[in-house]
Amino acid sequence: MQAGRPTVMNLIGSIIDDRYRVLRLIGEGGMGAVFEAEQRGGPNVAIKVLHEELTDQPELRERFEREARALFALEHPNVLGVFDFGVVGGMPYLAMELLQGQSLDEMVEDGPLEVTLAYDLACQVLRGLAFAHSKAVLHRDLKTENVFVSRAADGSYVAKLLDFGLVKFVDDDRWGESKNLTVQGAVMGTPAYMAPEQCAGAPVDTRGDVYSAGVIVFELFTGLWPFMEEDRISMFQAHFGKPVPRMSDVAEGRNYPDMLEQVVQKAMAKKADDRYQDAGEMLAALEQAFTASMLPSAPAAHAVAAAALPPPGMPHTPSVHAPRAAPVPADMQPSGGQTTMWVVLGVVVALVLALGAGAAFWLLGG
Repeated sequence: MQAGRPTVMNLIGSIIDDRYRVLRLIGEGGMGAVFEAEQRGGPNVAIKVLHEELTDQPELRERFEREARALFALEHPNVLGVFDFGVVGGMPYLAMELLQGQSLDEMVEDGPLEVTLAYDLACQVLRGLAFAHSKAVLHRDLKTENVFVSRAADGSYVAKLLDFGLVKFVDDDRWGESKNLTVQGAVMGTPAYMAPEQCAGAPVDTRGDVYSAGVIVFELFTGLWPFMEEDRISMFQAHFGKPVPRMSDVAEGRNYPDMLEQVVQKAMAKKADDRYQDAGEMLAALEQAFTASMLPSAPAAHAVAAAALPPPGMPHTPSVHAPRAAPVPADMQPSGGQTTMWVVLGVVVALVLALGAGAAFWLLGG
């Protein structure tokens, strides 16, 4: 490491723990900065470092370290991988897998995703969250911004949960007793995705994450939040009192099956007892809804979409409207689809009749 105590901004070019050479700044947030680093004897990694001015605040340092503990324990294809944890110049850091792609909120900026892609990414988010719940870990800040989408070697999309900074461990036997960093009555999270009890500063369990997952599913299929309010207080009031709209009433030109609508409605029930009890239960319900709707399989859709995408490992912007791999049932198509089908069929029949008449005329010596 370079002589003297470094700061986040002068880490570029330095060597961390004789293993990571910091190459460039990727991004910066309120709690820390993320760099790309070259790893000795391995692939490049992302290094997340807590801001130096926050290292003297025990609560924030503990929160950063809790995120490290959570990600180390959650080894799953849909959770960001962490390889190392240490301290550089008094600043805690995480060495994580370096991803190419974009966040889920960037993918939905221009509108709802193609149906099978939305379904597949929703299932991947729920698989990662269900694994966390099975390990007695709550995320508590689940949102599309905290889901990163990259591509596997076969070209398929891979969603990974990020930012476990508000993680809560709910099993002292497994994790050991830790400090309660959230004061009773304190409101923490992102307003558009927060369950009513979280808005009120009440204790949150797996059903709070389920509510946030319901918001994400709604957003993937409509391109919008269920409640589009102008300020934090109005958003809280909507979570408390406004009924969740049907996705079919929000997404222009789309008509979703009732079973899919019911999954979102139950996930976003006002009372926690009325929701799915954890992400695994919600995942099973979502898969059942799509099976009953006879939708084309997501992997097939990905195989078609991959042909138009740049090679894996290169920076890219995934298409938010991947082509369908197979016909979608009528109740999932934009209005007007049947009219177009009959017009095309009429033209085909007319051509066949014209060709037949011409052949008969020629055979009769015409």
